[in-house]
Amino acid sequence: MNLYKNAGILIIAGLCCCACDFTDPEEYTFRSADQIKSNMNYLPPLRAAAYVNLPQGYNSIGRSWMAAACDEAEEVTVSERIQNFNIGNWNQYTNPDSAWIKSYAGIREANNFTQLTNDVTWEEFRLSNPTTYADRVYKTKMWRNEMFFLRAFYYFELVKRYAGVPLVTEKLDVNKDADKIMKMNRADFSECIQYITDQCDTAANKLVVTQLLADAGAPTKGAALALKARTLLYAASDLFNKPGNNNPVLGYTDNNRQQRWIKAAEAAWEVIKMAPATYQLNSSYSALFTLGSAQNKEVIFERRKGLLNTFEEANYSIGFNGGGTGTCPTQNLVDAYEMKSDGSAFDWNDPNQKANPYTGRDPRLAMTVVTNNTTFNGRVVEIWEGGKDGNPIYKTSKTGYYLKNYVIPGLDLTKDEKSYHQWIYFRLAEMYLNYAEAMNEAYGPDYTDGTLTMSARDAVNTVRNRSDVKMPEFPIGMTPGEFRTKLRNERRVELAFEDHRYWDVRRWNLGASAIGGNINGVKVAKVNDAEFNYTPFVVETRVFEPKMDLYPVPADEVIKSGGNIKQNPNW
Repeated sequence: MNLYKNAGILIIAGLCCCACDFTDPEEYTFRSADQIKSNMNYLPPLRAAAYVNLPQGYNSIGRSWMAAACDEAEEVTVSERIQNFNIGNWNQYTNPDSAWIKSYAGIREANNFTQLTNDVTWEEFRLSNPTTYADRVYKTKMWRNEMFFLRAFYYFELVKRYAGVPLVTEKLDVNKDADKIMKMNRADFSECIQYITDQCDTAANKLVVTQLLADAGAPTKGAALALKARTLLYAASDLFNKPGNNNPVLGYTDNNRQQRWIKAAEAAWEVIKMAPATYQLNSSYSALFTLGSAQNKEVIFERRKGLLNTFEEANYSIGFNGGGTGTCPTQNLVDAYEMKSDGSAFDWNDPNQKANPYTGRDPRLAMTVVTNNTTFNGRVVEIWEGGKDGNPIYKTSKTGYYLKNYVIPGLDLTKDEKSYHQWIYFRLAEMYLNYAEAMNEAYGPDYTDGTLTMSARDAVNTVRNRSDVKMPEFPIGMTPGEFRTKLRNERRVELAFEDHRYWDVRRWNLGASAIGGNINGVKVAKVNDAEFNYTPFVVETRVFEPKMDLYPVPADEVIKSGGNIKQNPNW
């Protein structure tokens, strides 16, 4: 299995990784534990191997990503693997999202690093070279501490897809540990959550508070606390707390849900308390996603991607030389951005709003989505029929919108210009919204006490009060249900294209309408240079069945375990 590999380490070049059969040993060049102890140069590649399988973010499934598998976006290329989700062409035999393989590969490498460095002391340098000794001891210790976080991260990626999964807490040899491997089965969901949060607690107690720029992308105390907070939020959510559930692998079977919401709130609060000393909301929302080589105090954990232009090649409009039009925001998403004046919902039935649908909206809309007749990359974007970026030109947007989030503007792709990129896993604004959701579900919108001194309403208003956003505050006196509806919309807008929406709607049991159902766009007709007609329409209707709330366990894993690893319901 990919859960279990032979002893030794893979010597890798850069950050390459290969996913192999789940139970077979890999044919790699190995180093022994004794060789590890004698050569510090073996440790950085061993450490890097544990990071390789972290989620890529954008361009994570071919040239597309999970945003295009829910009501956030539509992928223009029909041959992209992501489309299999949308037409229901996925199952236990074929899944566009290979998280099982990748996550267990990451867990294996983290266990590998930990166990192969158990006895590494660098004692031979203590007297002969104290500086080298101190440097090696520190790095080895900190890199070992990172493995607690990485194990937790990979297990969270599994649990949010499959519910309870096999917990492999040691490096297993498929040849020596065959009996143990065959007896492995899926742990209860609650056991998995406990394991993840325990790993996070250990990591938080051992990791540094801040990283130097040279180590940007390595986890910190805040990253471990943020992962714990997100894990507990998911654990308290509808998907894993279904009334009448009697299968502990699939979720909780007790009635202690309020306590789970309280724990989720407390965990998010631990991160929030690190502000403003360690973390701060960035003054510019759009600048969060074009950080380049700099650091930003809102970002808690990220993946640095270096100088690239592949994302721009995939997502600049086909109307720009070198652009390919990939991920197109939907009308479903655009409609979610409220009116700036009073925070009310946008309404196509209002003739003034229909005539000027992008005027007077939440400023985050213009920072996230390229809309018709706005300037991007040095020219006006012409999404109307007959324009440079509109029908009937091949590979223009299916929805009437182009992506702006994470896209670096101003690159001349004909000259192969590139820019630094990163993918944000955790940032402070999410922690405020996680806290707000958990507090509302546990206590209501306006509750505070001596420990949790910020209300759910104040937390979400903190996010809406960002200096270049300044949306109207949520008012006092909302019911928990009213607050829940508004907060879910706030998450949708604030966290757009950050790999939250697909997982949020699943954990809220809203997959039928937000993963399945109609995906909408807008047809644009030009009247004159200043006037356009906008007509919403259905781009496609997607498939979602109740069994898709959870991913199917790969069929090979069920077969190879002799049936000990049970399949998820109805797959």
